[in-house]
Amino acid sequence: MSQNNDQERIYQELRRRAVVEFGEDRAAELESYLRTAAQQIFDVEGAADVNPDLEPLFQE
Repeated sequence: MSQNNDQERIYQELRRRAVVEFGEDRAAELESYLRTAAQQIFDVEGAADVNPDLEPLFQE
């Protein structure tokens, strides 16, 4: 249940920002994009605990 709550919290913040920036109507049109972005942000935040041996290496 925590996963859904965290993801919903992220979505609500993205939606709030969209309403401020674009207005209520446009934010409603962007709902599927905002939900996708919330899922992606949640996934990235969850990956922060990955073992350093599994993280990508930056090579110059």
